[in-house]
Amino acid sequence: MASRLDWLRTCKLSQLYTIARAIGTNSSSTRRVLIPQIQHSLSPLEENDSPTANGVSKSRPKKRKHGYNILSIDMGIRNLAYCHLTLPHTWLLPSSPPPEKKQQPAEPVIPALTSWARIDVSRTSPIRLSTTTTITDPLAVRKESFQPPLYARYAHNFITTSILPLKPTHILIERQRFRSMGGTAVQEWTLRVNMFESMLYATLHTLQQQGRWKGEVVPMDPSKVSRFWVNGEELVEGKGRERDKGEKTKKRKMGIAREIVRKGEEVKVEGMAREVVEQVAGVEGVKERNKAENGVGKFDDLADCLLQGLAWVKWEENKRWVWEKGTDVLDHWKPRVSKEAPPD
Repeated sequence: MASRLDWLRTCKLSQLYTIARAIGTNSSSTRRVLIPQIQHSLSPLEENDSPTANGVSKSRPKKRKHGYNILSIDMGIRNLAYCHLTLPHTWLLPSSPPPEKKQQPAEPVIPALTSWARIDVSRTSPIRLSTTTTITDPLAVRKESFQPPLYARYAHNFITTSILPLKPTHILIERQRFRSMGGTAVQEWTLRVNMFESMLYATLHTLQQQGRWKGEVVPMDPSKVSRFWVNGEELVEGKGRERDKGEKTKKRKMGIAREIVRKGEEVKVEGMAREVVEQVAGVEGVKERNKAENGVGKFDDLADCLLQGLAWVKWEENKRWVWEKGTDVLDHWKPRVSKEAPPD
């Protein structure tokens, strides 16, 4: 039986790489591996595939009564950052009019950033940015502890008091790695964050099974997010230690996040998130900008959670475009440039 995605077999390796990177799947492999990976990523759209009047298949996601509430979390203990993005229920629905109808194309749907915050789950005093989140525990007052019972309590409290009130439909959690910056040792701090990450998954799964939350948890690979926003050449630019390269990538991503919230073309800033944006996006000069970013505390964590959330939004949009437009996307997506959706 012919598949709607058979055209992938005619693509060059560079074209498959571009598509894979645009939809957030693994991109470093051979054609034999990339093609089924891309097909698997697009398989949910096949379930909603329906022919139109002219015989062309269209991916029609199930209509939602309510919009999308996306919670993107950049993992940490002392520096956990998260942002809340909202999209209307019409997001991902086919929006382009039929060719025979001469209508003005609809304006692109962009997410709204309503909350953007960083918290320290190991201390009683909250970091007040765009939220009034308070995570308290009498045991932490005496001495910082990393005992599993305490962090199980932190995970439950963080989810039930800060996350569930936002009614998220999708929770994106940054995947943790045992090693970073090319290091060979596994740091104890990394193990602690991994433990807390696992507790978040366990708590969310329990709430799903109890019927208290019906959303979806999406693990996010930070390397894929970085490659999506920063060109591959920039990620490995120059010679030197892995730590130096990582610092360059970190600064580049902070600059990208700052420009996004400043221009307002890819995200609308609303509600309590304006407080953070005003501190980091409205200043000029390197010294002034660094001072403002230090004021909100580790802006790189805030930037990471925002770029992670926006990357997932664009991946989902790109999946729809690949499914509906087929080979036409290759005319618009040049190698290593895939953050924009093809024009109608």
